[in-house]
Amino acid sequence: MMKSLLALRLTSATALCLAIGLTGCATSPSAGVSTANPAVGTMSDPSFGRYQVYTMPLPEGIKVQRATFTPSGKVLIDYTEAGDTNRNLLKLATLNPDGTGMRPFFAQELSDVPTGGVNLMILPDDRRIYTGDYVIECQQALALCENPQLLPVEFPDEVAKGRDYISHHRSEVIVSPDNEHVAWTALLSNYSAMVFTGKLEKHGSGYRLADPQIISSLHPFKPDPGHPDGVLPQPVRGGEVKQFVSGGTAISLVGIVNHALPDSTVQHLSDGRIEAITNTPGYTETTIFSPDERLGMTMTTGFSEKTDMAVVGLMPRPYPDSLNIGLARYAYTYGVSGVRRSRPGNIGPALIDISKAKKQDGYLGANLSTDESWVYESPMSWHPSGKMAMWQERRRQAAGNNDEGDRIQIVRLLDYAPGAAPAVRPWSLNKAYTSSDLSVAKKQAAGGHDLDVKVYGRASGYLTYRRTAGGTIEKVYYDFSDDGRSVYSGSERMEGNPRGRSTYTAAVALKGPTPGEMKLKMTFGPLGGELPSRIIFEEDASGRPLSFGYAQYGSQRLEVGTLVP
Repeated sequence: MMKSLLALRLTSATALCLAIGLTGCATSPSAGVSTANPAVGTMSDPSFGRYQVYTMPLPEGIKVQRATFTPSGKVLIDYTEAGDTNRNLLKLATLNPDGTGMRPFFAQELSDVPTGGVNLMILPDDRRIYTGDYVIECQQALALCENPQLLPVEFPDEVAKGRDYISHHRSEVIVSPDNEHVAWTALLSNYSAMVFTGKLEKHGSGYRLADPQIISSLHPFKPDPGHPDGVLPQPVRGGEVKQFVSGGTAISLVGIVNHALPDSTVQHLSDGRIEAITNTPGYTETTIFSPDERLGMTMTTGFSEKTDMAVVGLMPRPYPDSLNIGLARYAYTYGVSGVRRSRPGNIGPALIDISKAKKQDGYLGANLSTDESWVYESPMSWHPSGKMAMWQERRRQAAGNNDEGDRIQIVRLLDYAPGAAPAVRPWSLNKAYTSSDLSVAKKQAAGGHDLDVKVYGRASGYLTYRRTAGGTIEKVYYDFSDDGRSVYSGSERMEGNPRGRSTYTAAVALKGPTPGEMKLKMTFGPLGGELPSRIIFEEDASGRPLSFGYAQYGSQRLEVGTLVP
């Protein structure tokens, strides 16, 4: 079917393949391949040496929807061609990383449009693709696949049929290296989320998710035995799942540990422990670990000074997870979805040294964005060799040419010597923090709006936290200290209105070894539109700006005024 693409010449894709050191490069005439944006120069980083970023050429007329590396090192794409108008039609093919050798193997209409989109999660056996609602099953490896089957996946009834309390039965899905277990995030009707694990097993004419377990937090507070009117905040587990790591015994996900805005975290399944992978004041998430788990790819606003809302995350505050002030959705819509639409800026991705990211506050890694008119889109994946990683980019809407589709970007590490991948380990969940009672999802969706708690400092003072269904969140510090050295006083308040104006104010002082201060006000426009969460700098009726101020922590100071609207 690709005869119309044949070109009687040696394509630049072959030269690119040879230049980047791939094996199996075509040295004879091959399919016509787009040569736009073929490569960028060599760069270097102290952690992983020299690296190159290049745009993977694609056969002419092909528009990529999603792409990922396969366990054998091929590239799997979900694509469309000219004339494809059926949104339910899923077409898959494999290619070489140089863009040659396209081999379509699947084209079938899905029965409906999945609410969570189509994922391309390839199981380690390299013959099954878990899309979230289906398994595409081959008898051979994907690169040799013929006559694949499309098999439905049956979710637990409490998830699949709970439409009055579950808005999306799944968003992201991931597969374990044990070739059996999966995890997924479900979105509840109260805008919260739950994380589940299960075993993907054959059942009837398809698959089902057996032995489902809830692994996200169900009880954010415990009674404080020392203070009858107080509570003890508990670590918040869960978040949007991204990848199984540590041989299948842990999950990389989005979380909050040290700052008011999300970072990348890992949840260890054996004990529920949450480990911070990145520690940045701005918005950082989605670490996809390399096969040896020494490097990672992550999305971050940290390289984009004018769209990175680090000013609200710079100064650490107590319990930013369980007592969150509600800033994450504004930081995301402002610095991520807003940049993807029309706001100048970039969101990486970044290539990080995992060890450095864990140890060095504010470490961002290497910025792999090479063209400001193109913006990172998920997913990200690693070549099994550990020497290449891949992601997608889409031209910013304001830059025009929105019909050209995504481009596939690949970074090749020229000097890095990958280590061995962690061995697959037995599946183990700690029943002390998980639950097999899925009916609690309905209870979780029904609650969580109104909250009024008091938390005593382990050393001195206390704080109060109040949240209402109307969108107000207020956190007040009364000489609060957990360690006897860092003492917080003051308050911060969010008055949220997703469809109108939202206002965040902070007047917080931190005394101690690293002093800090927040004196700021930020007024945001609606979460949607061409400029989501626009920061409104105009003056109010009294002549005061609607957004102004600063945050300082130690010697670092950030100003609200440096951000673009």
